[in-house]
Amino acid sequence: MSELEIKRLALVEGIGGFWVNDQPAIQLGAPADGFFFKGPARSPGFNAIREPSVAYCIMLELADGQYAYGDCVTVLNLGYGGRPAPVLAQDLGKTQEVLRALFEGRRFEGFRAAAALLDSEPHQDILLRPIAFGMSQALLSAAALSARTTMARVLMREYGVQHYSLPGLAGSCGGNWKDNVDKAIARQISMFPQYAIQTREQCERLPEYVSWINARIDEIGGQGYTPDLHFDFHSSLGRMLDNNVDAICNYLSDVVSRAAGRQVYFEDPLYADTAPEAMERMAQLYEELERRGMSCRLVADEWVNAPGEAKRFAQARAAHVFQIKTPDNGSLTNTIDSIRICHEHGVLPYLGGSCNETDISVRASVHVGMAMNVWRMFTRPGLGFDEGLMVTTNEMRRTAARLEHEDAQS
Repeated sequence: MSELEIKRLALVEGIGGFWVNDQPAIQLGAPADGFFFKGPARSPGFNAIREPSVAYCIMLELADGQYAYGDCVTVLNLGYGGRPAPVLAQDLGKTQEVLRALFEGRRFEGFRAAAALLDSEPHQDILLRPIAFGMSQALLSAAALSARTTMARVLMREYGVQHYSLPGLAGSCGGNWKDNVDKAIARQISMFPQYAIQTREQCERLPEYVSWINARIDEIGGQGYTPDLHFDFHSSLGRMLDNNVDAICNYLSDVVSRAAGRQVYFEDPLYADTAPEAMERMAQLYEELERRGMSCRLVADEWVNAPGEAKRFAQARAAHVFQIKTPDNGSLTNTIDSIRICHEHGVLPYLGGSCNETDISVRASVHVGMAMNVWRMFTRPGLGFDEGLMVTTNEMRRTAARLEHEDAQS
């Protein structure tokens, strides 16, 4: 393990890869107005239903003159599912001051030792999860630069992992229900469309949409291509059907039948106001799906993404898959802990994130996914499909090539 020494730390304000939404306002019927929405915001911290995103870009100058980077960002839908309001911290200057006091001029024995400072109790009002997320990226990059290797190799060494993997990619097709599905099929993506279903109208349209997707795969997918289908309700189905488990199972059964044997994953179909409520409702739905012999799988996201929640959800058998959303987990060490909990409890670890991330944050997450052997990895940033697939794919392939070369030289 190589030491890393931080000479100087600086922050500059940047932008995220998309925008941020007041999700409850959209789900409760705010009408679209072009790219935006009409009506007042409902969630604390929002001045409008859709607002520009902000990123804090961290730069670490190392003792040997190299620079490491990390980006502090939030997810798209804020102020719901246990997430904070749409602020990164009190202000940029105060955040920089605290991070400088903790890290500037210090030497650390590897990534995990440096990241441990992000749990500093006196500064939790500043070291919010998006800030810890960005700072941990920069520390992981610094450890890799200091060791003259990849971030994935650093994690494998520090966590005792012997083999890395290339996870299947889960493509987000954004708001374009058809063109981006064609792109996903042409690129032979492992799982798609991961479209955020937010309204009653979208819930009602979904069964017919699945029939179209299934036919489109048969038409242009080529022989032997069998992708999984993934639909993210963001709790909108539960709102529409009043969390009635029988009605929800009937709806899901219709969708599954239209998928004609393809594996279907349903993310956060139920509405809840707290993590314990979400866990209980998902566990009930999980049990009913098993009782009916349905082949679909449940994905937990919004309420499972806080330190400590993954273990509780896993023990409750509340989902078959956890989408481990990196910005919501704070430090990458928390993301890694959640992945390991999935492996321990037989839950599929899906390394997710947000369209609002940046190229820097996504690249760091790719190394985490490879080193910790996740099942699927979400392509991002952005919602245009191509840009997120490009960033994720190219970083994964570059990293694999470097790791193979290192292994051949050792």
